[in-house]
Amino acid sequence: MAKYAARIVRAFVDALNRGDLEDLRNLLAPDLSYTLMGYELPDLDGLDRNGVLQSLPVMMAMFEDGSPHLNITNVISQGSWVVVESEGTGFFRNGAPYKNRYGVFFEVVDGKIKTIREYLDTQHRATLMNLSTSQPADQARDHTTQRPDAPGDR
Repeated sequence: MAKYAARIVRAFVDALNRGDLEDLRNLLAPDLSYTLMGYELPDLDGLDRNGVLQSLPVMMAMFEDGSPHLNITNVISQGSWVVVESEGTGFFRNGAPYKNRYGVFFEVVDGKIKTIREYLDTQHRATLMNLSTSQPADQARDHTTQRPDAPGDR
C-alpha cells in the first residue's frame, strides 16, 4: 500500500509541475481536504477539491510558464500516508524569483488523494508574493534564485 500511495503522490507532483489540471483533478478524491498549516494565509485553509482546483490556475498564472517547479528531496510513506519534502523554485511573471521549502502530508485512499496538509515558511512566501507584484523584475531579483542569462547578472 505504501509504495502505491507514494506513486500516486509522485504523479500528483509531476502533474503539478506540468500544470496539468485534468491529471490533478483525476488524482484528487471528491471529498478532498486541503489545509495550509499556517495562520498567516487563512484564504488557503480548509479548501475542498473544488476550491483547490479553482485556486490552482490563479496561483499558476502568477508564475512564468514552467514555474514554480517542485523538486522532491525526500519521500516517507507508511500505509495510506505519504510525507514529501520538496523545494519549489521558479520565477514570477515580473521576473522576481521564487524559492521555498515544503513538507506535505498526503493521505491516499482508493487511489485518490483524500487529505493534503501543507507546511511551508508562510512569512517567506508572503515576502516573495509581495515581490511578485510590487517591484519591477530588475529590482526584485536577489540572492535566493538567479537566472544565469538574466541581464545584469554577469
